[in-house]
Amino acid sequence: MLADHYNRVIDYLRISITDRCNLRCIYCMPEGGVVRKVVSEILSFEEIIRVVKVCSTIGIRKIKISGGEPLMRKGCCKLLESLIRLPKIQEVSLTTNGLLVRQHSKDLKEAGLRRMNISIDTLDARKFRRIAGQGELADVLDGIDAAIEDGFFVKLNVVMMKGVNDNEIMEFMHFAGERKLIVRFIELMPMVESRLLNKDFYLSCDAVKKRLESLGSLKPIRVKSFGNGPAHYFEIENHPCPVGFISSISCKFCSSCNRIRLTSTGMLMPCLAGSDGFDLRVPLRRNKEEEIMAVVRTTILGKPPAHDFAFSSPRQYLMSQIGG
Repeated sequence: MLADHYNRVIDYLRISITDRCNLRCIYCMPEGGVVRKVVSEILSFEEIIRVVKVCSTIGIRKIKISGGEPLMRKGCCKLLESLIRLPKIQEVSLTTNGLLVRQHSKDLKEAGLRRMNISIDTLDARKFRRIAGQGELADVLDGIDAAIEDGFFVKLNVVMMKGVNDNEIMEFMHFAGERKLIVRFIELMPMVESRLLNKDFYLSCDAVKKRLESLGSLKPIRVKSFGNGPAHYFEIENHPCPVGFISSISCKFCSSCNRIRLTSTGMLMPCLAGSDGFDLRVPLRRNKEEEIMAVVRTTILGKPPAHDFAFSSPRQYLMSQIGG
Protein backbone atom coordinates (compact mmCIF):
# COMPACT_ATOMS: atom_id res chain seq x y z
CA MET A 1 0.00 0.00 0.00
CA LEU A 2 1.23 3.50 -0.83
CA ALA A 3 0.45 6.47 1.43
CA ASP A 4 0.65 10.15 0.51
CA HIS A 5 2.55 12.82 2.43
CA TYR A 6 -0.34 13.10 4.91
CA ASN A 7 -0.34 9.38 5.78
CA ARG A 8 -3.51 8.66 3.81
CA VAL A 9 -3.39 5.18 2.30
CA ILE A 10 -4.54 5.35 -1.33
CA ASP A 11 -6.39 2.20 -2.37
CA TYR A 12 -9.19 3.53 -4.60
CA LEU A 13 -9.10 4.57 -8.28
CA ARG A 14 -12.04 6.30 -9.96
CA ILE A 15 -11.99 6.03 -13.74
CA SER A 16 -13.97 8.14 -16.21
CA ILE A 17 -14.18 6.03 -19.36
CA THR A 18 -15.93 8.63 -21.53
CA ASP A 19 -16.69 12.33 -21.61
CA ARG A 20 -19.95 11.63 -23.47
CA CYS A 21 -23.27 11.82 -21.66
CA ASN A 22 -26.92 11.52 -22.64
CA LEU A 23 -27.88 14.19 -20.08
CA ARG A 24 -26.86 17.84 -19.71
CA CYS A 25 -27.22 18.38 -15.97
CA ILE A 26 -26.99 22.04 -15.02
CA TYR A 27 -24.40 21.51 -12.29
CA CYS A 28 -22.24 19.22 -14.42
CA MET A 29 -22.03 20.77 -17.90
CA PRO A 30 -21.92 24.44 -18.97
CA GLU A 31 -24.95 25.92 -20.67
CA GLY A 32 -23.12 26.17 -23.99
CA GLY A 33 -22.32 22.47 -24.05
CA VAL A 34 -18.90 20.91 -24.52
CA VAL A 35 -16.60 20.00 -27.38
CA ARG A 36 -16.32 16.23 -27.58
CA LYS A 37 -12.90 14.66 -27.52
CA VAL A 38 -11.70 12.86 -30.63
CA VAL A 39 -11.35 9.09 -30.34
CA SER A 40 -7.55 9.18 -30.36
CA GLU A 41 -7.55 11.31 -27.20
CA ILE A 42 -9.58 8.75 -25.23
CA LEU A 43 -7.84 5.89 -23.47
CA SER A 44 -8.61 2.49 -24.94
CA PHE A 45 -9.95 -0.22 -22.66
CA GLU A 46 -6.63 -2.04 -23.02
CA GLU A 47 -4.84 1.07 -21.75
CA ILE A 48 -7.24 1.41 -18.83
CA ILE A 49 -6.68 -2.23 -17.86
CA ARG A 50 -2.91 -1.67 -17.98
CA VAL A 51 -3.22 1.33 -15.67
CA VAL A 52 -5.29 -0.68 -13.20
CA LYS A 53 -2.80 -3.56 -13.27
CA VAL A 54 0.07 -1.18 -12.49
CA CYS A 55 -1.93 0.57 -9.77
CA SER A 56 -2.84 -2.76 -8.20
CA THR A 57 0.85 -3.53 -7.64
CA ILE A 58 1.14 -0.56 -5.26
CA GLY A 59 -2.08 -1.07 -3.37
CA ILE A 60 -5.09 0.03 -5.42
CA ARG A 61 -7.86 -2.43 -4.53
CA LYS A 62 -11.13 -0.66 -5.43
CA ILE A 63 -12.24 0.67 -8.81
CA LYS A 64 -15.19 2.93 -9.62
CA ILE A 65 -16.18 3.30 -13.28
CA SER A 66 -17.92 6.55 -14.22
CA GLY A 67 -18.16 9.07 -17.04
CA GLY A 68 -19.78 11.06 -18.55
CA GLU A 69 -22.23 8.23 -18.77
CA PRO A 70 -20.14 5.03 -18.82
CA LEU A 71 -22.87 2.87 -20.37
CA MET A 72 -22.74 5.04 -23.50
CA ARG A 73 -19.33 3.61 -24.32
CA LYS A 74 -19.55 0.41 -26.32
CA GLY A 75 -17.96 -2.50 -24.52
CA CYS A 76 -18.36 -1.09 -21.01
CA CYS A 77 -19.60 -4.45 -19.70
CA LYS A 78 -16.57 -6.25 -21.13
CA LEU A 79 -14.26 -3.73 -19.48
CA LEU A 80 -15.98 -4.27 -16.15
CA GLU A 81 -15.64 -8.03 -16.53
CA SER A 82 -11.91 -7.69 -17.24
CA LEU A 83 -11.36 -5.45 -14.23
CA ILE A 84 -13.39 -7.69 -11.93
CA ARG A 85 -11.21 -10.65 -12.92
CA LEU A 86 -7.94 -8.94 -11.98
CA PRO A 87 -6.56 -10.89 -9.00
CA LYS A 88 -5.63 -7.94 -6.76
CA ILE A 89 -8.79 -5.91 -7.34
CA GLN A 90 -11.30 -6.51 -4.55
CA GLU A 91 -14.20 -4.33 -5.67
CA VAL A 92 -15.46 -2.81 -8.91
CA SER A 93 -18.55 -0.60 -8.98
CA LEU A 94 -20.34 1.69 -11.42
CA THR A 95 -21.81 5.18 -11.26
CA THR A 96 -24.54 5.83 -13.85
CA ASN A 97 -27.43 8.17 -14.54
CA GLY A 98 -29.69 5.15 -14.94
CA LEU A 99 -31.03 5.85 -18.42
CA LEU A 100 -29.38 2.77 -19.97
CA VAL A 101 -29.45 0.43 -16.98
CA ARG A 102 -32.51 -1.52 -18.11
CA GLN A 103 -30.83 -2.15 -21.47
CA HIS A 104 -27.56 -3.37 -19.91
CA SER A 105 -28.56 -4.77 -16.51
CA LYS A 106 -28.37 -8.46 -17.43
CA ASP A 107 -24.99 -8.03 -19.12
CA LEU A 108 -23.66 -6.06 -16.15
CA LYS A 109 -24.69 -8.85 -13.81
CA GLU A 110 -23.17 -11.48 -16.09
CA ALA A 111 -19.93 -9.46 -16.11
CA GLY A 112 -19.78 -9.86 -12.35
CA LEU A 113 -20.82 -6.36 -11.30
CA ARG A 114 -22.72 -6.27 -8.02
CA ARG A 115 -22.81 -2.60 -7.00
CA MET A 116 -23.98 0.56 -8.70
CA ASN A 117 -24.73 4.14 -7.77
CA ILE A 118 -27.56 5.73 -9.74
CA SER A 119 -27.80 9.51 -9.93
CA ILE A 120 -31.32 10.91 -9.66
CA ASP A 121 -31.96 14.49 -8.55
CA THR A 122 -35.74 14.65 -8.77
CA LEU A 123 -38.81 12.44 -8.85
CA ASP A 124 -40.77 14.99 -10.87
CA ALA A 125 -40.76 14.47 -14.65
CA ARG A 126 -40.96 18.15 -15.59
CA LYS A 127 -38.30 19.12 -13.07
CA PHE A 128 -36.11 16.32 -14.43
CA ARG A 129 -36.02 18.07 -17.80
CA ARG A 130 -35.12 21.35 -16.09
CA ILE A 131 -32.21 19.77 -14.21
CA ALA A 132 -31.02 17.20 -16.76
CA GLY A 133 -31.72 19.15 -19.94
CA GLN A 134 -32.91 16.06 -21.83
CA GLY A 135 -33.89 12.44 -21.30
CA GLU A 136 -36.89 11.02 -19.46
CA LEU A 137 -37.27 10.41 -15.74
CA ALA A 138 -39.34 7.30 -16.52
CA ASP A 139 -36.26 5.66 -18.06
CA VAL A 140 -34.19 6.34 -14.94
CA LEU A 141 -36.92 4.91 -12.70
CA ASP A 142 -37.14 1.87 -14.96
CA GLY A 143 -33.37 1.48 -14.71
CA ILE A 144 -33.57 1.54 -10.92
CA ASP A 145 -36.26 -1.14 -11.02
CA ALA A 146 -34.12 -3.27 -13.36
CA ALA A 147 -31.12 -3.00 -11.04
CA ILE A 148 -33.28 -4.07 -8.09
CA GLU A 149 -34.78 -6.98 -10.05
CA ASP A 150 -31.31 -8.22 -10.98
CA GLY A 151 -30.08 -8.09 -7.41
CA PHE A 152 -27.66 -5.17 -7.51
CA PHE A 153 -26.69 -3.29 -4.36
CA VAL A 154 -27.99 0.16 -5.32
CA LYS A 155 -27.30 3.56 -3.82
CA LEU A 156 -29.12 6.65 -5.08
CA ASN A 157 -27.11 9.87 -5.44
CA VAL A 158 -29.10 13.10 -5.07
CA VAL A 159 -27.40 16.48 -5.55
CA MET A 160 -29.35 18.93 -3.41
CA MET A 161 -30.20 22.39 -4.79
CA LYS A 162 -32.07 24.93 -2.72
CA GLY A 163 -35.25 26.05 -4.41
CA VAL A 164 -34.92 23.34 -7.05
CA ASN A 165 -35.31 19.91 -5.45
CA ASP A 166 -35.09 20.48 -1.69
CA ASN A 167 -38.87 20.12 -1.44
CA GLU A 168 -38.46 16.45 -2.43
CA ILE A 169 -36.34 15.26 0.50
CA MET A 170 -39.20 13.35 2.11
CA GLU A 171 -40.29 11.97 -1.25
CA PHE A 172 -36.81 10.55 -1.79
CA MET A 173 -36.85 8.95 1.65
CA HIS A 174 -40.22 7.35 0.90
CA PHE A 175 -39.05 6.24 -2.56
CA ALA A 176 -35.87 4.67 -1.15
CA GLY A 177 -37.68 3.13 1.81
CA GLU A 178 -40.24 1.40 -0.39
CA ARG A 179 -37.45 -0.18 -2.45
CA LYS A 180 -35.01 -0.85 0.43
CA LEU A 181 -32.39 1.40 -1.16
CA ILE A 182 -29.86 3.79 0.35
CA VAL A 183 -30.28 7.42 -0.68
CA ARG A 184 -27.32 9.78 -0.37
CA PHE A 185 -27.78 13.53 -0.32
CA ILE A 186 -24.83 15.37 -1.86
CA GLU A 187 -23.89 19.01 -1.48
CA LEU A 188 -23.67 21.07 -4.67
CA MET A 189 -20.04 21.61 -5.68
CA PRO A 190 -18.72 24.61 -7.67
CA MET A 191 -17.21 22.79 -10.63
CA VAL A 192 -17.90 25.06 -13.64
CA GLU A 193 -19.52 28.39 -14.49
CA SER A 194 -23.27 27.85 -14.43
CA ARG A 195 -26.42 29.67 -13.51
CA LEU A 196 -26.72 27.22 -10.61
CA LEU A 197 -23.20 27.65 -9.33
CA ASN A 198 -23.73 30.30 -6.74
CA LYS A 199 -24.22 30.00 -3.03
CA ASP A 200 -27.94 30.85 -3.25
CA PHE A 201 -28.58 27.32 -4.55
CA TYR A 202 -26.33 25.62 -2.02
CA LEU A 203 -27.97 23.51 0.68
CA SER A 204 -25.86 21.97 3.42
CA CYS A 205 -26.27 18.39 4.53
CA ASP A 206 -26.92 19.66 8.06
CA ALA A 207 -29.99 21.48 6.72
CA VAL A 208 -31.19 18.22 5.15
CA LYS A 209 -30.62 16.35 8.42
CA LYS A 210 -32.73 18.87 10.31
CA ARG A 211 -35.63 18.25 7.94
CA LEU A 212 -35.24 14.49 8.32
CA GLU A 213 -35.51 14.73 12.09
CA SER A 214 -39.28 14.88 11.61
CA LEU A 215 -39.05 11.19 10.63
CA GLY A 216 -37.15 10.23 13.77
CA SER A 217 -33.78 10.63 15.44
CA LEU A 218 -30.65 10.15 13.32
CA LYS A 219 -28.00 7.77 14.65
CA PRO A 220 -24.58 7.62 12.94
CA ILE A 221 -23.52 4.17 11.76
CA ARG A 222 -20.46 2.61 10.12
CA VAL A 223 -21.19 -0.28 7.78
CA LYS A 224 -18.22 -1.68 5.86
CA SER A 225 -20.42 -3.02 3.05
CA PHE A 226 -21.52 0.55 2.21
CA GLY A 227 -17.97 1.30 1.06
CA ASN A 228 -15.26 3.54 2.47
CA GLY A 229 -15.99 6.68 0.48
CA PRO A 230 -16.79 10.19 1.72
CA ALA A 231 -20.40 9.52 2.74
CA HIS A 232 -21.46 9.49 6.38
CA TYR A 233 -24.39 7.17 7.06
CA PHE A 234 -27.20 7.36 9.58
CA GLU A 235 -30.06 5.19 10.71
CA ILE A 236 -33.37 6.95 11.15
CA GLU A 237 -35.73 5.73 13.81
CA ASN A 238 -38.76 4.03 12.24
CA HIS A 239 -37.31 4.22 8.72
CA PRO A 240 -36.39 0.98 6.89
CA CYS A 241 -33.15 2.16 5.26
CA PRO A 242 -30.05 4.16 6.17
CA VAL A 243 -29.41 7.57 4.63
CA GLY A 244 -26.05 8.96 3.54
CA PHE A 245 -24.63 12.47 3.34
CA ILE A 246 -21.70 13.71 1.28
CA SER A 247 -20.80 17.09 2.77
CA SER A 248 -18.20 18.22 0.25
CA ILE A 249 -18.37 21.89 1.21
CA SER A 250 -19.64 22.14 4.79
CA CYS A 251 -17.59 19.30 6.26
CA LYS A 252 -14.51 18.41 4.24
CA PHE A 253 -13.71 14.72 4.19
CA CYS A 254 -10.18 15.25 2.85
CA SER A 255 -8.39 13.91 5.93
CA SER A 256 -9.63 10.41 5.07
CA CYS A 257 -9.47 10.67 1.27
CA ASN A 258 -8.23 7.38 -0.18
CA ARG A 259 -8.57 7.96 -3.92
CA ILE A 260 -7.05 9.21 -7.13
CA ARG A 261 -8.91 9.79 -10.40
CA LEU A 262 -8.22 8.93 -14.03
CA THR A 263 -9.93 10.98 -16.74
CA SER A 264 -11.03 9.49 -20.03
CA THR A 265 -8.12 11.27 -21.75
CA GLY A 266 -5.51 9.79 -19.43
CA MET A 267 -4.94 12.55 -16.89
CA LEU A 268 -4.36 11.16 -13.42
CA MET A 269 -5.80 13.58 -10.87
CA PRO A 270 -4.78 13.66 -7.20
CA CYS A 271 -7.93 15.58 -6.19
CA LEU A 272 -11.39 16.28 -7.60
CA ALA A 273 -10.86 19.98 -6.87
CA GLY A 274 -7.32 20.18 -8.22
CA SER A 275 -6.47 21.99 -11.42
CA ASP A 276 -3.36 19.92 -12.11
CA GLY A 277 -3.14 16.34 -13.26
CA PHE A 278 -0.40 14.07 -14.52
CA ASP A 279 -0.41 12.71 -18.06
CA LEU A 280 -0.55 8.91 -18.25
CA ARG A 281 -1.47 8.67 -21.91
CA VAL A 282 2.03 9.42 -23.19
CA PRO A 283 3.85 6.74 -21.16
CA LEU A 284 1.02 4.30 -21.87
CA ARG A 285 1.46 4.73 -25.61
CA ARG A 286 5.22 4.51 -25.34
CA ASN A 287 4.86 1.21 -23.47
CA LYS A 288 7.00 2.52 -20.63
CA GLU A 289 5.73 0.71 -17.55
CA GLU A 290 8.33 2.29 -15.28
CA GLU A 291 7.11 5.74 -16.41
CA ILE A 292 3.49 4.73 -15.76
CA MET A 293 4.46 3.65 -12.26
CA ALA A 294 6.34 6.91 -11.71
CA VAL A 295 3.30 8.98 -12.72
CA VAL A 296 1.05 7.01 -10.36
CA ARG A 297 3.48 7.52 -7.47
CA THR A 298 3.88 11.22 -8.28
CA THR A 299 0.10 11.65 -8.33
CA ILE A 300 -0.37 9.97 -4.97
CA LEU A 301 2.47 11.92 -3.37
CA GLY A 302 1.08 15.11 -4.93
CA LYS A 303 -2.29 14.90 -3.20
CA PRO A 304 -3.03 18.20 -1.41
CA PRO A 305 -3.98 18.22 2.28
CA ALA A 306 -7.51 19.40 1.41
CA HIS A 307 -9.61 20.68 -1.47
CA ASP A 308 -10.25 24.39 -1.96
CA PHE A 309 -13.74 24.38 -3.45
CA ALA A 310 -15.38 27.82 -3.28
CA PHE A 311 -18.41 29.28 -5.04
CA SER A 312 -16.38 32.47 -5.56
CA SER A 313 -13.98 30.55 -7.83
CA PRO A 314 -15.70 27.68 -9.65
CA ARG A 315 -13.58 25.13 -11.48
CA GLN A 316 -12.86 25.51 -15.14
CA TYR A 317 -13.27 21.84 -15.98
CA LEU A 318 -16.31 19.61 -15.91
CA MET A 319 -17.58 16.99 -13.51
CA SER A 320 -18.34 14.90 -16.60
CA GLN A 321 -14.65 14.98 -17.57
CA ILE A 322 -13.10 14.07 -14.23
CA GLY A 323 -15.74 11.55 -13.21
CA GLY A 324 -17.40 12.94 -10.10
